[in-house]
Amino acid sequence: MQPPTFRGKPSDAHALWRRSGAGAGGPKRFDEAYLREWCSARGIDFETDRRVDHGRSDEPREQYRCVFAWADEERESFAVGDDEWEIATQETPRTFLEIDDAGEARLKSWTDEYVFDIEELWTDCDALVFRAAGADGAKRLDARKLTGRPE
Repeated sequence: MQPPTFRGKPSDAHALWRRSGAGAGGPKRFDEAYLREWCSARGIDFETDRRVDHGRSDEPREQYRCVFAWADEERESFAVGDDEWEIATQETPRTFLEIDDAGEARLKSWTDEYVFDIEELWTDCDALVFRAAGADGAKRLDARKLTGRPE
């Protein structure tokens, strides 16, 4: 993906798009600053990392992740002789949308996980809305549902 250009975005709410008229072969544009700002305004963590996600590629890619909820940290204590030990798991994202530098995404909800190729991503109040290759129409992710525990 490439940063926005002087031609601008399709709308102020867009975070990922292709330039109008560029077609499927045109480069995707990504406004990281806008997505980071949107996340911050809603108390959603935004992270970047460079790693391999084998569901999308065998090569390392830059990853941009909106973390809606974190998994509960687990701790276990045990004793060996007179020594007491405590093991804690690393904090991991529980629900998230992660987009790599090719525009491919992994969505982890409370119950499911999906991998798809995003063609366009924009915000609508507290929701992320996207169009993906192979998907019919626009899909809507309500951030409020991904930040709170399911009922």
